[in-house]
Amino acid sequence: MRFIKLIAISFVAFFLLLTAFTSLIPSTVRISRAVDVQAEKSKLLPYLQDMNQWKSWNLWMQDSTRQITVQAVLPGDSVISAQWVTGDKKLSSNYAVYQVKPGILTVQWYFDVKLAWYPWEKLGSIIYDKQMGPVMEESLANLKRLVESNP
Repeated sequence: MRFIKLIAISFVAFFLLLTAFTSLIPSTVRISRAVDVQAEKSKLLPYLQDMNQWKSWNLWMQDSTRQITVQAVLPGDSVISAQWVTGDKKLSSNYAVYQVKPGILTVQWYFDVKLAWYPWEKLGSIIYDKQMGPVMEESLANLKRLVESNP
């Protein structure tokens, strides 16, 4: 009986300590990648504003094994916003386009992930950048090749 009581108290103390530690992790995480593209804005924007064009460069749209839906795309001139749903997670995604020099644009793609207070969710958010970052980088490289190769 004493052993079970010790295990129960230890479990509760560990959970409270873990919850206190993870409360230091922000409740919103941003995963961001960027690429420079040598093109005019009028040539680049159709690939970002039209969701049907995403399949030509976005790896997540090309992967049929992933259950990702994009609920809404709000096309803009410099920022294109989209709401992604994957499983039970809703992610806010944005493509921001900045003109660095004449003929050179920087495309920044970022996801904002809102986290619940649960310790396991906050600890899991630590690896989001490692999971999503490489796919975002490769997708942006595809976009750069596509835009720069089409006259």
